[in-house]
Amino acid sequence: MRLAALMLALCGLFATSARCDDSTATATIREFDAFASPVRIEILATDPALAVAAIDDIERYFREIGRDWYAFGDGELARVNAALSRGEPAEVSATLMPLVMRAIGYQKSSEGLFDPGVCALVKLWRFDRGENIDPAGGPPAADTVNRLHDGQGSVADLQIEANTLRSRRPLCIDLGGMAKGTALEGARQRLEKHGIRHALVDIGGSSLLGIGDRPAGPQQAARRWRIGLLDPGTRQVYAALELAPGEGVSTSGDYERAYTTGERRYHHILDPRSGTPTSGAASVTVIAMDAELADVASTALMVGGPDHFAQLVKDMGIDYALLVGPTGELQMTPAMQERMRQSNGGRLPQLDWHGKRP
Repeated sequence: MRLAALMLALCGLFATSARCDDSTATATIREFDAFASPVRIEILATDPALAVAAIDDIERYFREIGRDWYAFGDGELARVNAALSRGEPAEVSATLMPLVMRAIGYQKSSEGLFDPGVCALVKLWRFDRGENIDPAGGPPAADTVNRLHDGQGSVADLQIEANTLRSRRPLCIDLGGMAKGTALEGARQRLEKHGIRHALVDIGGSSLLGIGDRPAGPQQAARRWRIGLLDPGTRQVYAALELAPGEGVSTSGDYERAYTTGERRYHHILDPRSGTPTSGAASVTVIAMDAELADVASTALMVGGPDHFAQLVKDMGIDYALLVGPTGELQMTPAMQERMRQSNGGRLPQLDWHGKRP
């Protein structure tokens, strides 16, 4: 688990169908890759066959949308982008269209701080290559970034006519800032369909969904799913965080898909206002009952940084948010402060970077 939110597993990280307590529930765990990330699903159920069927369903779903919603591959979104970049209309499936429509709504509610229209700039910065980033060439020239930024549209430029998208300006859409959260909501639906009441779904360590809790045994009360948060500077767990049943959590950070040139860190979360990597936050963690909203909000708050934190959480309806500033200071909503105290023995964690990134 190498990304921002490190899951602390119930019965040992790699156990499969292992007995977790004295109840009849057993843990079924599977790991696979999707969305260019490691996925880990843990289900607690009295019938392991039911758990396996649910995981099979989720894995098929993740692989399908991982292909079709990827901006730079050969799936549906890539074909849509090819048409929009040429100024042509693009037909969109009934599966993808609602996602695009919600992206437009999120762009508006975040006042443009979340905008999947940065897709062409993501490619210019070479962040379309997953973790295989070659820093040898350094960042693109500022005038190149500015020209592309000025010539590209926003998802606000999209026009929807039935199942067709048109854009008033050349446009490429990258849904990476929300698709993992959307996938978690799809996983929630499939878990419910299979009658699963206790599960934890982890995509890359940065996007997680907790369903139910840890079932009680004869001598043990039910407990909430518990995760750990990574210090963006040291990559060590600095705080625990408990999830209420049904909550999703998303962490965005400047240490994933990144490289450093001189003293400047360049990472894949771009500011739609400038076309350059964000610089006001090292990481942001958001908890919400809607995993997609948590994913979007963590991205928007990374872009907005400390100055926009209070207004943005209000505008987006976020109760639980934590921002780690570029020098290690923590900024939290009141509800997140209380959650952090409850999860960490009554204390608020601190990061001591001595004013400088480790």
